[in-house]
Amino acid sequence: MDRGHANGAASLLKSTFPEVSMRMALFHPAFESVGGAEILAATQAAFYRDEGMAPDLVTLGYDPERWAARLAGIPVRVVEKRHWTDLFLGLDRVGKLRVRGKRAAQVLKDYDLVVAHNFPASTLLGAAAVPGRKIWQCNEPPRSIHMREANPALTARLQASGGHCGEEATRQFQKNLAIHDKKLGRDTSARARKEFDLESIRNIDQIYAISEFSRDNARRIYGRCEDRVIYPIVRFPEGGFARRGLDRTVRRILIHSRLEVMKNIDTVLRGFSGFAKKSPVPCELHVVGEGPLKGLLRGLAQELCPGNSVFFHGYLSDQDLRRVYEICDVFALLTLDEPFGMVYPEAAAKGLLLVGPDHGGPLEILDGGRLGWAIDAFSPEALGQALEEIWSLDDAEVDRRREAADRACRSRFSLSAVGPQLMELVRNG
Repeated sequence: MDRGHANGAASLLKSTFPEVSMRMALFHPAFESVGGAEILAATQAAFYRDEGMAPDLVTLGYDPERWAARLAGIPVRVVEKRHWTDLFLGLDRVGKLRVRGKRAAQVLKDYDLVVAHNFPASTLLGAAAVPGRKIWQCNEPPRSIHMREANPALTARLQASGGHCGEEATRQFQKNLAIHDKKLGRDTSARARKEFDLESIRNIDQIYAISEFSRDNARRIYGRCEDRVIYPIVRFPEGGFARRGLDRTVRRILIHSRLEVMKNIDTVLRGFSGFAKKSPVPCELHVVGEGPLKGLLRGLAQELCPGNSVFFHGYLSDQDLRRVYEICDVFALLTLDEPFGMVYPEAAAKGLLLVGPDHGGPLEILDGGRLGWAIDAFSPEALGQALEEIWSLDDAEVDRRREAADRACRSRFSLSAVGPQLMELVRNG
């Protein structure tokens, strides 16, 4: 987050909300890798601190080399995840959760308010006998425990296709769902873990979601979640962007994501391949990120796409990342059952036109398709058609659309928009 912008917005909020005197903890599973969920928790902690509160971060795992500087002095309390005595207890997965929950309760009892982010923090908080108010910010229900309910788009795709589908995500989901159902059919730890999660969440005082999509999933699973949605705080740069029109000599598209199966990048590669082969000018697809599917995606790109048209950049420094964003005109990512998707408004703030899926949090960011192209996430052809449409627009329309997307995202997801909602939550529930 731009520090000057953050401090300016925070000072405006302070004039509205008096200092809140309470002991507060944000409970997140781990600050080890640097991902969207971790950045969101850290951003919220910094916001509450700037509002005059003194939040602690409570977690099961912490890598100070990656996070100490990012957290800027916010206290971190680490709950012991494993103890050598666990080896003698013969614990199954639920048993391990219960033991961790007891350890977490010893820390969480010190707070008047605890806000949990993500499984298993949500479940452990629900199970903890602590005096303070317990809130779950539902980024998403645990997908591996509630596979059908938390993955509605993939479930519908599997049913509609009968298992005959091209994308890697549906094929893997089909395999995992078969294993999941088999385990639930027996009296195993899988069933016990699901029951433990449902039982624990009943003891949460308040549940709110970061998107309408996550809210509806939570209601489907737990039978409750507040109507109000509090979107994540997005870190927008100061000012706007300098780009105008489209590059008509080379058509450049960007993917910025972790390279994992649920991001559905293989579908984007297939759609880009068809688009590039028909294009009258050269096309480039720039892929920024690392992840377990990198080898598969590289092989697919070599097989399907014209030579030297797909660039895998891996992890980039801030300076190099900015350069890649500057040369690309379109951001395309068809992630599946995504609860929000920070990268979409961040791309809009850099002036890229947005192509996303027709479901989940990205559809809300795109305002149902009014701020970008919301397409069938399982259709390479739909992506190709969207890219064709983009490059058929004149520059004036391109500029109108990118400016509208940037303006709308800032109005909904900036600190000044989300901050008052967070303060209302901790003050009044």
